[in-house]
Amino acid sequence: MYAKQRCVTVLGLTLFLVFALRYPAGASTVTFQPAVTYPVGTAPKAVAVGDFNGDGVIDVAVANAGNPATGDDGNVSILLGNGDGTFQPATSVVAGKNPLSIAVGDFNQDSRLDVVVANNGSNTVSVMLGNGDGTFRTHVDYATGSGPNSVTVGDFNGDRMSDLAVAAHPANVVSVLVGNGDGTFQGHVDYATGAANPFGDPNTIVIADLNIDGKPDIIASHAGGFSILLGNGDGTFQTAIPKFVAFDTLPAFVADFNQDGKPDVLTGFHRTGPPGDFGVIFLPGNGDGTFQPSVDVVPGFAIAVADFNGDLKLDLVAVESGTLNLLPGSGNGTFQSPLDFSDGTGPSFGAPADINGDKAPDLVTVNSDNTISVLLNTTGADFSISASAPMPGTVSRGQSSTSTVNLAHLNSFDNPVALTCSVQPAQSAPTCSFSPNSVTFDANGNVTATLTINTGAATASLLPLSHDSLHFTLQSLWPVAVFGMVGAGFGSRCFPRRKLMFYVLGAVLGGLIVQGGCGGSGGPGSTTYTITVTGTSSSTNHSTAVPLIVK
Repeated sequence: MYAKQRCVTVLGLTLFLVFALRYPAGASTVTFQPAVTYPVGTAPKAVAVGDFNGDGVIDVAVANAGNPATGDDGNVSILLGNGDGTFQPATSVVAGKNPLSIAVGDFNQDSRLDVVVANNGSNTVSVMLGNGDGTFRTHVDYATGSGPNSVTVGDFNGDRMSDLAVAAHPANVVSVLVGNGDGTFQGHVDYATGAANPFGDPNTIVIADLNIDGKPDIIASHAGGFSILLGNGDGTFQTAIPKFVAFDTLPAFVADFNQDGKPDVLTGFHRTGPPGDFGVIFLPGNGDGTFQPSVDVVPGFAIAVADFNGDLKLDLVAVESGTLNLLPGSGNGTFQSPLDFSDGTGPSFGAPADINGDKAPDLVTVNSDNTISVLLNTTGADFSISASAPMPGTVSRGQSSTSTVNLAHLNSFDNPVALTCSVQPAQSAPTCSFSPNSVTFDANGNVTATLTINTGAATASLLPLSHDSLHFTLQSLWPVAVFGMVGAGFGSRCFPRRKLMFYVLGAVLGGLIVQGGCGGSGGPGSTTYTITVTGTSSSTNHSTAVPLIVK
């Protein structure tokens, strides 16, 4: 029995070698440096990013709620960036009472970023106009519905001036404040989110064109689901359309997650279970402001969405039991297995931004210990390259074939890429060329080139037919020979004949050499050539292979 088990081990090892050598495993490209934390104010709730001092470097603004029980009204922390992924110590800016949300915009059209916060403790929003050097003017407050807890910026009436939308609870309304373009705002107009039904309690708000009519709409998350307020394009909105999802819906993200050209919704909810038991769900959009039934994505709650690995598919950052996870998107509304990047500080909110200028989105999180964390993306800017099967795939001497080479940038790689090619085996090898032979990515991060393969005039083959036939026979029969040897081993005492294992492994490796060497074969009297296509930009290069059978 023991001898048979050892024989089975030999067979398993043989199969592993065959497939491992022929199909190397891939690896994830999403990586972050360890989190670096920075102290901010008491009870930070939200973060926004922007260049507040005009130096071309990303800065950070944090809404700190303070502690109403101790008379701490909170404030806003400003952390100026150094451009290398690090930040200067936080400075405090006085805002309204107990701010829970923060947003950035140019409210007075002076090309300097301003800040607005939603003050839950005073039923107002505070507008702080920027001086352009990282400091701000004294805040000016505007009334909203009672209990504002989320604020966002958009142009609701098409006048190219920033307006405000505020989610307010317990008023159960969305307050809209139209901007005058000089840093001031008109009185709030409230739109009910559905207080007469199980909905209401709006806690977050997102601006998006949900019905693809060119007019910004509003989606407000709240207990039970979310409400949709379709925009009329003149600063007013239609009656809210509530959509039930689950109890205690969390912040929503609106984007085209399945790449069908229609905005979708990704949101969290409080699942049935103990407090803190949350889940993330995906609702595909129909493009008319309605959505398909929800699909569970992952436990936890979502805090950020961006293309972190540069594959042009949106990824998700979620938190479960205090653990920070990144889930690479598949581009169809589903996500891959989570990658743990937890820093142990209990993140509750996140914002993606390219903090160190390497064209890859980094992540800033708000933590429960009165800090923010900065996680620098080490994936970096890059590009991918692939090529279609040649047409035709089999040619005679004197004929040509073409293939389309596709390149896509990763993380906004925007440098020119030079294309070169080589052919193996070198004997009687076709020639190859590109049109064009240097490419630059378009606005969508894609570019194509045409590979042309010319076989030249027919000549006497440098590889005699008998050699081709022998090579074809060896390539076809070596796996049969290998497994025949293994089978023979099962019919005898396996390890008293210890040499069997070495014969098997030798045959596997020899067979792989036969298959990969001499250019391969497409059958007796033909040769398979491998055209290697290489894209090079500075020190970065990637290759792909195109096979062509020449008779």
